[in-house]
Amino acid sequence: MFTTSARRSVLCLALLTACSSEPPADLILHNGEIYTMTAEQPWASAVVINGNQIVAVLADDSEIEAYRGEGTRVVDLGGKLTVPGFVDAHTHFAGFGAQQNDIYLMGVTDDAGLREEVARVVEFLPDGEWITGGRWEAFKTWEADWREREALKDGRWQPTREVIDPVSPAHPCFVNSYDRELYLANTLALEAAGLVDAPVEGMKLDADGRPTGLIYRGSPAIARIQAERVGKTEERILNELRAGLQVMAQRGITEIHDMSSTRQMERYAKLQESGELTARVWGRPHLLDAQRYADEGIQMNAHPVTGERDRYLRVGAFKGHYDGLMGSHGALLFEPYVDRPDTHGTYRQCTSDARGFRTKSPEKFFELGKIAMEAGFSINTHAIGTRGISELLDDYERLVEASGQPLDRFRVIHGETVIPTDFDRFAAMDVIAEVNPNSMEDDMRWVIDRLGPEREKLVFPLRSYIDKGVRLTIGSDIPGAAGAEFSNHPALAIHAAVHRTKPDGTPAGGWIPEQKITVHEALEAFTVNGAYAVYDDDVRGTIAPGMLADFAVCSVNIVKETDRILDMEIDMTIVDGRIVFDRATDEVRKAR
Repeated sequence: MFTTSARRSVLCLALLTACSSEPPADLILHNGEIYTMTAEQPWASAVVINGNQIVAVLADDSEIEAYRGEGTRVVDLGGKLTVPGFVDAHTHFAGFGAQQNDIYLMGVTDDAGLREEVARVVEFLPDGEWITGGRWEAFKTWEADWREREALKDGRWQPTREVIDPVSPAHPCFVNSYDRELYLANTLALEAAGLVDAPVEGMKLDADGRPTGLIYRGSPAIARIQAERVGKTEERILNELRAGLQVMAQRGITEIHDMSSTRQMERYAKLQESGELTARVWGRPHLLDAQRYADEGIQMNAHPVTGERDRYLRVGAFKGHYDGLMGSHGALLFEPYVDRPDTHGTYRQCTSDARGFRTKSPEKFFELGKIAMEAGFSINTHAIGTRGISELLDDYERLVEASGQPLDRFRVIHGETVIPTDFDRFAAMDVIAEVNPNSMEDDMRWVIDRLGPEREKLVFPLRSYIDKGVRLTIGSDIPGAAGAEFSNHPALAIHAAVHRTKPDGTPAGGWIPEQKITVHEALEAFTVNGAYAVYDDDVRGTIAPGMLADFAVCSVNIVKETDRILDMEIDMTIVDGRIVFDRATDEVRKAR
């Protein structure tokens, strides 16, 4: 028989043998509070990664020695919360990248702000590049009641080229107001169009009869300048995408579901080839292009260049639009708007061929949907108003009946205002609700004016979705629209979903507080469900052996400190096993 001492020796030898059989890890994260999003092991202390895959999730740091090798990088998490990487399920990334690296005037209302922003942009643009767009006074206009906006035009700010000429001596500049009623050209832009000494109608002149640079809507000068404008170089566009990706990394975003053209997907492929694509991309082409994709044999889940199945960069579901926006009285309602009783909202190009989109073309969306399904695509559709969502679900039911197949990862995008009976239809068809909690801050200011107090209770029904068994994903809709800038910082969306207040804590107790959800439920929408929505639930969304290594390391444990959600920053982001952002060593670029 073995003695006690001998048995211990044999046990130690067995353990050492087992340890030595483990291949050395590429990366070990330890000393963390790792929230795995799994029921089997909710919390862990360490995680082991080889290549792009998790090989072990450990309850105790002492176990990491079995995986440490000479080339293993070991990261001490310092007790910080680590979660699966965040999935932003709704981006317009070209616009977001441009927001970082192009002119951005939505908050500008005076000469000083205009001069400062033009000066910022020229610092990183090569000489000769045009600066265009901007949409000045957007926020000021949007923050006013819609009935007061016309009055804002009286005596409005009218900048001149003298404001921007000194800071744009090598860049033609042609920017415009939010409503495109006013345009401003610097001297280089006027010279390019031959307008400095030969002004035309619609150009504001100074006391000496020379152009001030300000041009009014309808002036032929606008077309003259636009004809001379040179578009962005390909490298400039790629730089905008690089800038946007840098912000994604700083925010723990490891995948985006993006409204992407074919050309945009090719750009992503170029960045992927050079190792600069630091977030996964699920690109959503427009539903109106369904027939072209079917004719060209393009497959969902395929890489846009190689055509092979890919989990990093791939063509995703078609994105359609059913109705308009609530803020502009376009979301379709069963009853008229309170503040605009003349309208119930409007349809969109995917649903109507009528002038002004006031009436539905009954078969249009259904026929587009059939083309998409026959080509093997799922559909993600923008619908905001009660009627828009209900009619979309009608068409989804028609597609189920016509195809004889269940819907697979179909979504309702926004899904903002839902009548109670429609939750069961979401659940019955397993339709995903892609929600945007970050936009609550803007919407809560004016929704009651649009809908009145009773219908206001239907807005952002996150609790109702979950209680009815509807799967949620969270998207930001960056960079925003209708004069409102959206941020995709996860803390803002989680705070809004959990507390339903603005960042300043108002309204007290939360807006429609019965629709609050928990931090865990918000994280599930951001991670587990984000992966499920793109057919990756078998390899992503949780921290478990065999899953792909996407992580976000958070500065605050928001699971345990729910009152500190807005204090959370991202200290490290790992995508596909690669550290793409480390706050401790990387210079943090100021992001919008």
